[in-house]
Amino acid sequence: PTLFINGKPHSGLAYTAYGPTPEVFRDFTAAGVDLFSICGTPTQGGYGLSTTTWTAPDTYDYSQLDTRIQMILAENPDAFIFPRLYLHAPKWWTAEHPDDVVQFDPGDGVPKPFIHSQGLPAPSWASEAWRTVTIEGLRRLIKHVEASPYADRVIGYHLASGTTEEWMMWGANEGQWVDYSPVNLSRFRTWLRARYQTEQKLQAAWGTPGITFPTARIPTRKEREAAAGSLRNAETNRQVIDFYLYNSFLVADTINVFARATKEMAGRDKTVGVFYGYLLQLCGEQRQQNAGHLALGQVLRSPDIDFVCSPTSYAFRQLGGEGTSHFMSLHESVKLHGKVWFNENDIRTSLAPGKIGGWGKPETIAGDILQQEKELANAMANGAAQWWFDVGRNRYDNPGLMDRIGGFLVNGPDVLAADRSPVDQMALVVDEKSLCHMRVGDRLGRHLLVGHLPQLQRCGAPVGHYLASDLSALAHQRLLLFPTSFAPEARQRADLEKLKGEGRVLVFLYAPGVYQGNTLDPGAAEAFCGIRLKQLPGKHKLRVKLASGETYGSPEEVSPVFVADDPMADVLGALPDGSPGLVVKRFPTWTAVFSAAPLPPAALLRQFADQAKVHAYTAPGDVVWASRDLLAVGVAKGGPRQIRLPRRVGRVIDLYTGKTIARNTAEFTTDFPARATRLFLLR
Repeated sequence: PTLFINGKPHSGLAYTAYGPTPEVFRDFTAAGVDLFSICGTPTQGGYGLSTTTWTAPDTYDYSQLDTRIQMILAENPDAFIFPRLYLHAPKWWTAEHPDDVVQFDPGDGVPKPFIHSQGLPAPSWASEAWRTVTIEGLRRLIKHVEASPYADRVIGYHLASGTTEEWMMWGANEGQWVDYSPVNLSRFRTWLRARYQTEQKLQAAWGTPGITFPTARIPTRKEREAAAGSLRNAETNRQVIDFYLYNSFLVADTINVFARATKEMAGRDKTVGVFYGYLLQLCGEQRQQNAGHLALGQVLRSPDIDFVCSPTSYAFRQLGGEGTSHFMSLHESVKLHGKVWFNENDIRTSLAPGKIGGWGKPETIAGDILQQEKELANAMANGAAQWWFDVGRNRYDNPGLMDRIGGFLVNGPDVLAADRSPVDQMALVVDEKSLCHMRVGDRLGRHLLVGHLPQLQRCGAPVGHYLASDLSALAHQRLLLFPTSFAPEARQRADLEKLKGEGRVLVFLYAPGVYQGNTLDPGAAEAFCGIRLKQLPGKHKLRVKLASGETYGSPEEVSPVFVADDPMADVLGALPDGSPGLVVKRFPTWTAVFSAAPLPPAALLRQFADQAKVHAYTAPGDVVWASRDLLAVGVAKGGPRQIRLPRRVGRVIDLYTGKTIARNTAEFTTDFPARATRLFLLR
């Protein structure tokens, strides 16, 4: 998917300003940027990023938005703009609608109004009254923009709300547990009615005779916090699991409602996007469930969303190729659904305040360039757009740094002309709904998701990140990893059966398919993963020791723990108590791997990839991103690297230098400086 402006493809390289100044727009214009975003609101801003627009019941003030857009156009009359619009509510409105205000449970079961940034009560996303007035605010703002002299420069709108603008449920960043407002309770009951149809089915699922749709309630904070182990007992905790499914449904539904309204009012040709789907960032903390980012598939199915975005992940921001770069969401599923991924590049520069190493901040401009070359290599090789961002007073005002940023803009046409079709033969497959079965804030959630990325990205081949609901589209993948498929739905099970063949290797981690309806039943796993499992009593460390003596896994003691109990499987590693912790079972047309522990090392993953005949671009150890015509490699230690391509190409061009480094070949050797990332164009 590619951003088009007035019928022409655009690289999506942009600049976004929290603190807009003529100087920064002038600098980025000189570097070649012609796409910008600034903050605004149709009603009430958040975090002091824009002034209140909806100042009284029928009074709107767009002067700040006009001033900011005119500031950009004064420095670049040919600029295109997509304002970031924060959706909130003025204090005077929430005072008039107390039932429509978010409430949190402080722990005693007695809800209180949640107070957001700047002392503002937060409007509940379940409130139809708030949705209606906010859509009216959007209508008036869009009408104002379309009547303005700059109308033809505005290409669309970035809709934002909630915690830190990123559609995380109110209170998630503040550690508060929401939303106990009357309007959210009412909408939860409506959702339950749609899910269960009859009260008899609700009673059976919740194990609560006598419960009815009008008497169902949102679980208290203590009920949401309580769990005997990493996975919930669904027979007694179904109410909590359902609430977390609903919580993410509500966030996605709110996004889709406003996106649809914006498209209807602004026109289908306007670009609309949102922050969402942080499945590879909000891991092992209360936000994993409380933030409501577990309905990415629902957002991706919306025809009204054109782009999805996040900051580049805050994990693994070490200098250059010592670290990795990854997007917080499942980028390949985003592309599968025809959406552009916008990467928010907020890596702190050496010019920004703060400690060296904080938020990826290097010590020198040379370090800035290493960081930027890594980040842009990931975005370009994966067909993503990106904006530079001044969050946290981040600065770029250095001639050497701005010159290098200008070089990325020069690379844009070559990248746009390249075939950026995905070539990943390895896939990380995430079941977002199963995460509602995990204990809130369980550290295992991090190990199962974001913890895998440094090793996966260093297997010598590109890895795609996908939703389990997109399994039917993964016919070209050879090695698939399933870290969170605890409670796969019937469709996922059926789609998986179709992938059990053609020599694939399917790797299942921790607790695959162990839920049979509401029952936690290790016997149910065999039908899903092909390997018989059993549950160990008590808590155990998920540490696997291989025959070589190497160990991997997580340090915490965990329950429940599942191990192989299959005489047809070959044991490759054991847990500390000697139980089979890593096994392989070979079928006539496919291979199943089960690891009780997360975090298998890159060399082991590469062995499984070799069995699946996954093409290796490099030896394990370096970060690899690739599409059909682009290859990026990041290294920690410098030196020569032998690179094998999946096909013979006429020329290999170092896109950052413009030099041809090989001709008419499917294999070449080239030197890398320490910590460098290089981007190759394959022609």
